[in-house]
Amino acid sequence: MIQTSRQSFARQAAQHKTVPVTARLVADTLTPIQLFETFNKRAAFLLESRDPLSLWSEYSFIGIDPFLYLTEENSRFTVKDQSGIVRNRYSRFTEAWDRTAAELDVSPELPDLPFPGGAVGSFSFEAMNLTEDKIEKGSAPAASFVFCETILAFHHSREELTIIHFQEVGSDADGAFELGKDKVEAVIGELSGRAAPVKKRVFETFCQQTTEDIFSGVKSNVTKEAFIDKVRRVKNYIESGDAFQVVLSQRFEVENRVDGLDLYRVLRKQNPSPYMFYIRAFTEELVGSSPERLVKIEADRSIDIHPIAGTRKRGKDDQEDKALEADLLADEKERAEHFMLVDLARNDLGRVCQYGTVETYEKMTITRFSKVMHIISKVKGKLRPDVHPIEAVLSAHPAGTVSGAPKIRAVEIIQELEADSRDSYAGTVAYLSFNGTIDSCIAIRTIRLQGSKAFVQAGAGVVYDSVPELEWEETRNKASALLSAVSQAKKSFEQEESVR
Repeated sequence: MIQTSRQSFARQAAQHKTVPVTARLVADTLTPIQLFETFNKRAAFLLESRDPLSLWSEYSFIGIDPFLYLTEENSRFTVKDQSGIVRNRYSRFTEAWDRTAAELDVSPELPDLPFPGGAVGSFSFEAMNLTEDKIEKGSAPAASFVFCETILAFHHSREELTIIHFQEVGSDADGAFELGKDKVEAVIGELSGRAAPVKKRVFETFCQQTTEDIFSGVKSNVTKEAFIDKVRRVKNYIESGDAFQVVLSQRFEVENRVDGLDLYRVLRKQNPSPYMFYIRAFTEELVGSSPERLVKIEADRSIDIHPIAGTRKRGKDDQEDKALEADLLADEKERAEHFMLVDLARNDLGRVCQYGTVETYEKMTITRFSKVMHIISKVKGKLRPDVHPIEAVLSAHPAGTVSGAPKIRAVEIIQELEADSRDSYAGTVAYLSFNGTIDSCIAIRTIRLQGSKAFVQAGAGVVYDSVPELEWEETRNKASALLSAVSQAKKSFEQEESVR
């Protein structure tokens, strides 16, 4: 089962401070949810994808045993160990990442996986403040990332599990190999000999439609009248030439006692998407099913971005889907908004890419998701040698599709008009790999859990001819899918707990 030999470990240990010890085993009786529950509070994150066109969709990734946390505190980037002891503080996030990666000094001989290990976490919407002084700080940390000692990579079609344990070498390479091997074997032992089956869960209500008002008991941070007034004020800014579009949002709050993993299970069933995640390494938990990439950066420094703008609900059958697709592509307002955001994506890449490498290689295609269809274009480029890959992520952050255009002025207007800082909403969820690859998504269709509260936020792109009432309805329509997931999770799991 253990794939790393003693000789291979010793060879890598002679040159690096941390060496991965890997194992591969058949996992035909396991699921990603079972894996996560098996390690319970040791598990920090679960990353998945339901995108048939992506290699990602073959895998689920689980991080267990967090050992380092990289977070922003008072405009400094702090690295803490699992005991909360501060190991270092840095003035810039890129410096914090580079120094931490250098200190860990992980061997580059990593498994060939989309995510072979690194850090997982998020940048808040207001992390734009890191690159633009005009933008105000938010109430949440600008960055929150976690490093885990062990990564579990579950391959769905092969029903295969890869275990990667990152072992510190120290002064005794042979002893370190034995320790790393023991830890991997302990993980295998826990999976093979679970003392009790994974907790039974109720599935019957997951996909049932409800006729009740899902907004019952839900609070918003803005009244309908105030939101409509804010839309009018945005339109005044647009008429004055300040912006072409501003994405105005509202935040919904609802009581919640359902475990975050159970809520994630409902969301992944109801709304499968290219980027699905459950992150619980920090004081708040993020449960998300995002359709939209921010940027992806490969080890060869190529960068890719997929702006999404233009939406229709799915039809009852393929024939109705095709009619809705044709209607969407013929909608001049949707097309104009999409072209504007493609231009913004090209500008974001143009600031960090080599001259002449930025191109829109796929234009105005329709992609169908479980509930809706979107117009998607794809833009790529090649990073300049002087640009740090994380700087490229922050250059595109936050996405124009959740802020507006021109971006800086749009965010200034958002911060003037919205009642609260956005924090995780419309920020970026990402993994930063030891091998240099980065993949990230926009934190939309995301539920934030804090204490006994669940927070859902949704926005609408306001343009010159927007109808204020319709923009209000759009935010509620977008939020309804997430609030429905919360409602369904309550029915399934709170009811189950009450009968135990």
